[in-house]
Amino acid sequence: MTTSDLPFLQSDRIIFKMFACEEHLKNIKNIKSQHGDLSSKDARVSAEMEIDSLISQMLGTFDCLLLRIIDNFQLSGIPRDRMDFNKVVSGLSAESKGVELAGELQKANQEDNWYWMLKRLRNYSLSGSLLSKEASLDVIPFFEQTLVQLKELIKNIRMNEPK
Repeated sequence: MTTSDLPFLQSDRIIFKMFACEEHLKNIKNIKSQHGDLSSKDARVSAEMEIDSLISQMLGTFDCLLLRIIDNFQLSGIPRDRMDFNKVVSGLSAESKGVELAGELQKANQEDNWYWMLKRLRNYSLSGSLLSKEASLDVIPFFEQTLVQLKELIKNIRMNEPK
């Protein structure tokens, strides 16, 4: 991201949060390239912090998208301080222009899909390491793919929001 992008970091939190996601993923890749294994003694703490931060930023990006949907689809029945996934999907489903987008959000949240997995991993990380054998997660490919899916959702939301 260049200096010319900085005004967007102040006015568009989705862009800022995606930038943060990409930085955390880059940091995880750098740790792996420096140490060979994210689970190694020298890499573990840094890798764990970057993974937790990346998950938080990805979920934060999704929350920013939900707020954008509330604003742009004028879902006035959903207070911003009480926003949640189900309320937004329900509000969108009631709007003729929002039905397709509601379906897309629901698909992302279906069991084993990317948003559902991201929430599951966040919850798992509250009591265990995502680098453990029990977690059985190939961290970098998973987060690369999830970022692609999040970017695709952002693009679709922007294309389908009311003008």
